[in-house]
Amino acid sequence: QRVDELVGDKPKEPGMRISRPKNGMVTMSITDTQRRIIDFEKTLDAIETSSEPRSKALLEAFWKHIDGGGGVLKPEYRTVIAIGLDQSATIIRGEGDESIIGASDGTTMTGAEIVNLAMSGALGDKIYAGLFHPTAGPVNLYEARFASGKQRILAMAENLVCPWPDCKVPADRCLVHHIDAHKNGGQTNPSNLSALCAYHNGVNDDGARARRREKNRGRMMRHRSKVKLVTSGRNLLGNTHELSTVGAMDLIK
Repeated sequence: QRVDELVGDKPKEPGMRISRPKNGMVTMSITDTQRRIIDFEKTLDAIETSSEPRSKALLEAFWKHIDGGGGVLKPEYRTVIAIGLDQSATIIRGEGDESIIGASDGTTMTGAEIVNLAMSGALGDKIYAGLFHPTAGPVNLYEARFASGKQRILAMAENLVCPWPDCKVPADRCLVHHIDAHKNGGQTNPSNLSALCAYHNGVNDDGARARRREKNRGRMMRHRSKVKLVTSGRNLLGNTHELSTVGAMDLIK
């Protein structure tokens, strides 16, 4: 353990690994840059829309794509990037090469990569500016042209990954969750919304579980501006994923 602490993690090298056959099955794993892999994942998501478990759906989409001889799709860029006002000014000036920015697809980018994406048109034709209050959370979204779904964009900008502790699902694949349940009077306004993956949205306790005598897994709440899990024992827990520390609320000084 001490050696690991001194030496640090060994960087992963790009490559493909194929296991030996066992019981008629083989495992193939690919390691490459986060952008290439995540873009390919988006391609597979665009191909397959079945209700199968995600691993099976991705596999079916993979073979459809391979058999069809296709490349990586380049759809309109919809991923939310959380950038502070001071960071955005630095990046626009072309001085943000060292800035590490979190994105809702589970990746990080440098300021230079964001500029390249914007120049290539990959960021789309709409630029959004989200307003976040230090204690209330998301307030509003401003843009050049009106578009629906702005509350979802604010929720994604605040939590780039599902905020449930230890969850790794990026906001791009999350649902919009009412922190105070809508059926219990919770309002559909930005401060009462959060990105939450489908699984944790389902197990989040909204009061109905107690009535059904099911195990209480805890519920999401906004505590001192941040969305956290309050357990059945009344402990407050936050997600420790690296992207959970670079969302919009974390950029407010």
